[in-house]
Amino acid sequence: MQLAPLVLRSCGVLALWLASSAGAAELKTSQRPSDLMEMSLEELMEIQVPTVFGASKFEQKTTEAPSSVSVLTSDDFKRYGYRTLAEALQSVQGVHVSYDRNYSFLGMRGINLGDFNSRILLLIDGHRVNNNLTDGALIETAFILDVDLIDRVEIIRGPGSVLYGNNAFFGVINVVTRRASQANGAELSGEYASYDTYKGRVTYGKLFTNGVQLLLSGSLYDSAGAERLFYKEFNTTNQNHGVAEGLDDDSFRSFFGSVSYQDFTLQGAFSHREKGNPTAQFGSAFNDPRLRTVDERSYVDLKYAHQFPDVAEVTARVYYDRNDFEIGYPFATTIGTFYSKEQDAGEWWGAELQLNKRFFDRHMITVGGEYRDDFRQHRRTFDPETGSTYAQIDRQRQSYGVFVQGDFEVLTNLHLNAGVRYDQYGDFTPTANPRIALNYQPFSQSTFKAIYGTAFRDPNFLELSDTRFRDIRSEKITSYELVYEQGIGRHLRSSLSAFYNRMDDLIALESGRFRNFDAEAKGVELAMEAIWASGIRARASYTFQETANLSTHQFLPDSPTHLGKVNLSVPLLREKIFAGLEFQYTGARQTTRLGETAPREVAAGFGIVNFTLLSQKLIKNVEFSASVYNLLDRKYGDPATRFHQQDIIERDGRSFRLKLSYRF
Repeated sequence: MQLAPLVLRSCGVLALWLASSAGAAELKTSQRPSDLMEMSLEELMEIQVPTVFGASKFEQKTTEAPSSVSVLTSDDFKRYGYRTLAEALQSVQGVHVSYDRNYSFLGMRGINLGDFNSRILLLIDGHRVNNNLTDGALIETAFILDVDLIDRVEIIRGPGSVLYGNNAFFGVINVVTRRASQANGAELSGEYASYDTYKGRVTYGKLFTNGVQLLLSGSLYDSAGAERLFYKEFNTTNQNHGVAEGLDDDSFRSFFGSVSYQDFTLQGAFSHREKGNPTAQFGSAFNDPRLRTVDERSYVDLKYAHQFPDVAEVTARVYYDRNDFEIGYPFATTIGTFYSKEQDAGEWWGAELQLNKRFFDRHMITVGGEYRDDFRQHRRTFDPETGSTYAQIDRQRQSYGVFVQGDFEVLTNLHLNAGVRYDQYGDFTPTANPRIALNYQPFSQSTFKAIYGTAFRDPNFLELSDTRFRDIRSEKITSYELVYEQGIGRHLRSSLSAFYNRMDDLIALESGRFRNFDAEAKGVELAMEAIWASGIRARASYTFQETANLSTHQFLPDSPTHLGKVNLSVPLLREKIFAGLEFQYTGARQTTRLGETAPREVAAGFGIVNFTLLSQKLIKNVEFSASVYNLLDRKYGDPATRFHQQDIIERDGRSFRLKLSYRF
């Protein structure tokens, strides 16, 4: 695979896209209705262009951000029936999600190594959600926040270590929660879905006359899951002919609270999720209900934000986090079944400080720093009957980082964003990671971005849990990206991105131990979004990407070459009833893992259709939706993660959900 042919093809597509978009923009401008002529171009752009906070750590339009950015709103969650954060992210350009009947694994720009999403930094209102055991970020039912509490999700592609340090390797996802004033009262929500699935939520939000904002919410969820799942790898008489029965159950309970007064915001969250595992992971006994995982996550965060006139805008936060994990291991032996348990616990606290200073109303300087103390990283495997300990590991780690970033208006239509961050993470070698982005707007609705950046990820507690693995090195990425964004009249926006990522010392499991390897990824992303005054909304994207292990020159596993997404929402009754149709295509993916030479089964490409009917304002204070997922009952599966005997884990067929919400 050579970069030059891809760049040439990308330039050709870019030229065609530019010509067609500019022509369409001119045509649309000439056809604007007269009542829009009184509106300034800036007003039109404000209508069409969403804002993002996480790209620069201050609010700006996505066209001004030094990254390729997508934004999903709470309206998207409703119109397309997204049940989890994972489902919402699956609809975004350049993203694919795999599910192994326990956790969801996020692939971005072709890379998905099935390791708990440790190369994506997940934030809730700027608070880091990745834990301190696997550095993982859970995005399915184990996600700490009920998706009904989401106001918007910012997907910021490309290395983000310049502002965030560790884990911001392929990108940053910032989940922004609803405010108390948006709830403005109490909400009750109930759901019933396939597989005997039930969910309930109670939320109360209020902006009081003294300025206090209070939001409290609690959720309960329970699902029996698929009753029977067949795995051909276990199709023997003594393993129930490969059929796992009643082992796909899933349940969680969660709480979220936020209180704000003047410059202070206190926020906290808690979730407890228990999941049955029907796949016999880790070489465990097949069809044994004791293979279960329990995830518990909590945090509390105190934030202070104040604008000192003529001085600077100051933001400071201090936080405490906890993560607990438990799994049971039933193993079949010649003399019977051996059962053990593993319990992991992580606790950490930290503090952050950031100052934003604007000069001459044209330039912004941001400086900041953070300190974090992972004072507890604990793992214990033991016999649950006798309490005897087989192995125990206890570690701790301190880290800190400082950064500076400047956003400069070189010309009225040319911006330079440049920054660098220095990190000392535990005992690893300190690292400095820059980002430089040029943003050029030759025309009012045309934006060109040229972006260069690096990022790092240090080995986590899991990867260092065995002394044999101490020779693994920190991961590094160097990224180059060109972005062209075009507004087309009042209703349309388009984007085209070409990227190249060089990754050194990626960490993956090979033959029972973690090893480093080098890789590259390159590709092109095209996207279009449309919003009309009639209420019709549409977005579509296509991604072409190629990945390679530079040692073996093989494609990486779980890396589709082609991704296609189409979303369409149409009002059936103006502002009251909407129909949402979604199509997602994921190309074929290899299942061969690092270090393997024998070919494995290939996960075939597939396309699925989801459909949602949403009723709003038809009955006062009542909202109702009915969704059908995998409408055409397509049979498909994802490449299994590294701990499975199976090559492919099959996904669900057709399913449904009914949801009713009431506000008072």
